[in-house]
Amino acid sequence: MLTEHVDEAVRHLCGARRGPPLHELPPGCRPQTDADAYQIQEAVALQLGETVGGWKVGAASAAGAAFCAPIWMRMIRPSPASYLAAELRIIGIEAEIAFRLGRDLPARTAAYDRAEVIAGAALHPVIEVVDSRYADFRALDRLSILADNFSNGGLVYGPAVQDWEKLDLASTAIMVTEDGEPFAGSSAGAARDPIAALVDFANLMNGRGGVKAGTLVTTGSWTGMVFTRRGAQIVADFGPLGRVEVAFPADE
Repeated sequence: MLTEHVDEAVRHLCGARRGPPLHELPPGCRPQTDADAYQIQEAVALQLGETVGGWKVGAASAAGAAFCAPIWMRMIRPSPASYLAAELRIIGIEAEIAFRLGRDLPARTAAYDRAEVIAGAALHPVIEVVDSRYADFRALDRLSILADNFSNGGLVYGPAVQDWEKLDLASTAIMVTEDGEPFAGSSAGAARDPIAALVDFANLMNGRGGVKAGTLVTTGSWTGMVFTRRGAQIVADFGPLGRVEVAFPADE
């Protein structure tokens, strides 16, 4: 993607973080490939002086190619957490399983295998907080959304799960409540195997310079995306994996 087109996309996306949301990126600066979207992601973070502390991983289907988007360090918080109104425009909630990498995975010629990727990794129950710089991101194409950090707003993580390797993650059941009332659940299960998603991410980053130990990586929603409101208290109960809590105070 030409530098001037990246710069134009960055100007629009950064402007939408300070002012009214975008309806869409102008045609001349819309990403045409994942690589274009990654260029825009990186340039927005550089422009705003943000540090990447984690990544979210997605795929169009269980068999589809993985893609990823950065989660900014200042928006990653331990449970119980809260986010002020000025930090988010909309508030979407997704309960997920995430991993904190236990070792550096530097770029190399060979692909990483499952055992290498999970070596020393910690598992955390998490709530991804969804936000967008677009007026209606669900009406837009995937690459425009990917350029905007794939609608990430923040991440709240619970304590690391002991001996998680011995658990059957496929049987995980999650119940999300809003102010104590049922709000969302994991009846449909995860869209894909969370460890497979982590391995896909490692090999995607293998072509982008590698990834460092300590990075948090989300692996896909178990509950779908649901939207909450200012003043709400959200709790995701992962059973033996623990609980994650986040509040969105109405008053500041």
